[in-house]
Amino acid sequence: MIPYPIALVFCGLLGATVGSFLNVCIYRIPIEGLRVNHPRGSFCPACKSPVRWFDNVPVLAWMWLRGRCRDCSEPISSRYPLVEAWTGAMFLLVAYRQGGALATVEELLTVVALWIWISVLIVVSGIDLDHRIIPDSISIPGTALLLIFSPWLSWLPERLLTPFPTSPEPLGGGSWGIAAVAALVGALVVGGGFQKFVPSWEKHRRTVSESYLAYIVGAVLGFLAAISIIDVELLWKEPFFRVLTCVSGAAVGAGCIWGVGVLGSIIFRKPAMGFGDVKWMGFLGATVGPLDVLIGFLVACLIGSVVGIWLRVFRGAVYIPFGPFLAAGVASILLARPELEMIWNGYVELIRG
Repeated sequence: MIPYPIALVFCGLLGATVGSFLNVCIYRIPIEGLRVNHPRGSFCPACKSPVRWFDNVPVLAWMWLRGRCRDCSEPISSRYPLVEAWTGAMFLLVAYRQGGALATVEELLTVVALWIWISVLIVVSGIDLDHRIIPDSISIPGTALLLIFSPWLSWLPERLLTPFPTSPEPLGGGSWGIAAVAALVGALVVGGGFQKFVPSWEKHRRTVSESYLAYIVGAVLGFLAAISIIDVELLWKEPFFRVLTCVSGAAVGAGCIWGVGVLGSIIFRKPAMGFGDVKWMGFLGATVGPLDVLIGFLVACLIGSVVGIWLRVFRGAVYIPFGPFLAAGVASILLARPELEMIWNGYVELIRG
């Protein structure tokens, strides 16, 4: 077993290295004609010169180059070392919250899954800050994967806090068959209905590849409906409760931000929230569940208000993307719950006097 401090240092260094790749994703994904893996190797955005391997060392390379390209001397944005350092810090924090030792396969898989999730948050936040968009190519497949793997997401609750007085019987072979048929029917009804009756933004009929999330949602809803008919008590225990938490979290998250957008459009008489934020909040809700995504949304509003006022007063910013604040709010629920509870308890004590 790797000693605890060494494991944490390794996680931080690994995160900084991954952060270098995330910088590539943030820059290339929104630009048509570029792919993450093509052209191979990093290059200077100004002169297009390939970046030498020794100039790609996370954080340190930017410092010894004094923030300028070695070939053309054009400034290199400070965002690059900040993303690398931030990714390293988040990787270290995830490992710390999970115990750091990574002694079991389940602990290791949980840490890796959270690392991937944090990486997605950093990439989407960077793209939203630069281009004011949240790519569907990230939020939609991300939500689909969360729904598929929800029974194994160990950070989701295993059961209802107040379980039923009796323990449900496990599903038999016939019951699993019924649930599978219900999942297939649900996929065909919801996915097929979405594909047929919900046109794309270009008013074209959607293809199967554009509707796969609807098919997965339909399958999950059909499966949960069958389980509730077979024995409703099963829904409140693992693994079915995790599936229920995931899909309800996605619905509450997306519905919450959609409702705020509709209300804002009525009040301000102009679009108040991009639909990319709705799908992004669905992804975040699928990660933490319905209650935590609402708390994360409130934290995001608080952070966004403070930062937004500061940017408006001192930088004259008119439009501030909300995606990064949503990511920060939900991530704080998942990774900084003890600190948030301490702040909340202190606030309550202050109010009580």
